[in-house]
Amino acid sequence: ARDVKQAAVLGAGIMGGGIAYQSAVKGTPILMKDIREEAIQLGLNEASKLLGGRLEKGRLTAAKMAEALNAIRPTLSYGDFGNVDLVVEAVVENPKVKQAVLAEVEANVGENTILASNTSTISISLLAQALKRPENFVGMHFFNPVHMMPLVEVIRGEKSSEEAVATTVAYAKKMGKNPIVVNDCPGFLVNRVLFPYFGGFARLVSAGVDFVRIDKVMEKFGWPMGPAYLMDVV
Repeated sequence: ARDVKQAAVLGAGIMGGGIAYQSAVKGTPILMKDIREEAIQLGLNEASKLLGGRLEKGRLTAAKMAEALNAIRPTLSYGDFGNVDLVVEAVVENPKVKQAVLAEVEANVGENTILASNTSTISISLLAQALKRPENFVGMHFFNPVHMMPLVEVIRGEKSSEEAVATTVAYAKKMGKNPIVVNDCPGFLVNRVLFPYFGGFARLVSAGVDFVRIDKVMEKFGWPMGPAYLMDVV
């Protein structure tokens, strides 16, 4: 595995801002790119809000907060991507859009730069078809909210190299996450479990069970949020 000294995230929404925050607060500088200034501001606001929350709780000093904020560099161009070790793509969940963005970033990074998609369900091998160096491409699926959810799925595509997988796993650990490596398959691991869970929820609701009651039962069982609340979030 190679050490990720400089990262980047494509897409500066809530997920992109959360990923940028997590990388910066754990010591890895990160570029945050989007095509719209408003989106960049949204991502920066998300990171600032999370850092401010830690400051209020005494988990972070003002100096450390400033250091973390300075480690997030917003940009509208690929000008500084030449020295990036790993790029996390976190744009809209649409295969064609993701393929176009991944091909675009591949043309603007070094030959050894690893590209990782934050897709929750799209095949990594399918997305890799748009790339010239599919061996440098993996999935890196974070869960929402990024700062609270420790799990990260690292997805190995048909052509992903062991080095790309190992480097992504190491970066996830550096971010304070618990990565698991899964093969490219429908839903990866978590959504393969989650979709039948939603199916069971739908059957209970159609049978007349109150959705608030279902949520409370599942929260007592150990889920961080019940299925109805989770559906609203996602």
